[in-house]
Amino acid sequence: MRKLQEEKFRLSSLTIYREAAEDPVVRLLTHLLSEQFSDIYEAASDYGAFCDLLARSESRGDLTDYLYRKALYSDNIFTRQAARGQLSELSENVRAAAARDLETLWHAAAITTDELKDNLSRAYPSYGDMISGLPDYDTLPPRQLANWGEDINTFAEFARANGYGEYARYLSFLLAVDKDGGIFLDPVKAPDSIRLRDLKEYERERKIVIDNTLALLDGAKANNILLYGDRGTGKSSTVKAILNEYAGKGLRLIEVSKYNLKYLAPLIELLQDNPLKFIIFTDDLSFTENDSNYTAMKAVLDGSTLKLPDNVVIYATSNRRHMVKETFSGREGDEVHLADTLDEAASLSDRFGITVTFLSPNRKKFNEIVLLLAKDCALETPEEKLLEEANIWAMRKANFSPRCARQFIDHVCSRVARGEDFEWTAGRTEGKKSL
Repeated sequence: MRKLQEEKFRLSSLTIYREAAEDPVVRLLTHLLSEQFSDIYEAASDYGAFCDLLARSESRGDLTDYLYRKALYSDNIFTRQAARGQLSELSENVRAAAARDLETLWHAAAITTDELKDNLSRAYPSYGDMISGLPDYDTLPPRQLANWGEDINTFAEFARANGYGEYARYLSFLLAVDKDGGIFLDPVKAPDSIRLRDLKEYERERKIVIDNTLALLDGAKANNILLYGDRGTGKSSTVKAILNEYAGKGLRLIEVSKYNLKYLAPLIELLQDNPLKFIIFTDDLSFTENDSNYTAMKAVLDGSTLKLPDNVVIYATSNRRHMVKETFSGREGDEVHLADTLDEAASLSDRFGITVTFLSPNRKKFNEIVLLLAKDCALETPEEKLLEEANIWAMRKANFSPRCARQFIDHVCSRVARGEDFEWTAGRTEGKKSL
């Protein structure tokens, strides 16, 4: 009983890792360590809510794992300084407070179901049988886990390699805007898992983007890149695959819709002191005439009023060489130098340091992509039949692109997995069952 009261005191007094004390699971746990409750129903409700939140978390009902994640992904002065490699600038008192907090979370992570139920039973002995029937949760005994407070350097090294807070936990984010016009980063919890090895052909084009990204990661001067070209050629997939390939080197991606480009200034301010490297990614970039987002993008690319920090680059994709959509009426007017204005609107693409062009493959290249994708899926379908059906598929879509090839192979693999024969005409829904 005394042990639980000490744990409540320590959890209540978390300092550097204060955000953990405000976590709903930790708050409920702290309350369940009390000696007194308003009544048994409040106690039972809190216990149920505690187990429910724990079960619905990424830790799937494991308290030890839950608190370890809270410690690992915390955003505080200790993890921020560790991520920057500047722990020496922290006072001994701050480092000692961080170690104490980590030890507190380590002790709390070992509090078992039986201990909490015993605590409730002491407060309400006449409900002992009902309390013992409450759900259980999982913990790992502390002897199987090094004391987190004594192992503080491990947490510092993790922050140094992976960043802090949500940046350490997730690889990509969406720029979002709250109702008051403030920005925040919404983590992408199920990102596209595509890797560079999954992309076929276009090696020369992708190498340009890869080399520029490696320059960014190495702290060298990196360019903003426009990936321009036909639809379905792998422009967006290239950027996402590069993120997945080099995330372990400290690369993160912030996707910004073209409608939110006007918030680039506060976004850059948010990222500029972060030790990680960031790609600000805008997909399918285009503007209408008199679009305020055009002005915001131009200002950043020019570096006139808003300069990109060394840890940030902009990668954008577009199917249009001239990204400002012009109208015939827009070419009319009484401007003295109208031609200059039109040229200014059409030249945004020139403000990217590098432009990489992705063109649709010819029929031969399309067939090669189909065969490479089929090899990855270990398809044993006769090559001649496979290509015949792939070309029918592509002609019906009027699109001989890598995306079209991927969609075709995915469809074929799905049929094979269901035990269906390959003797079919592309586009039909029925198939002949294999014997």
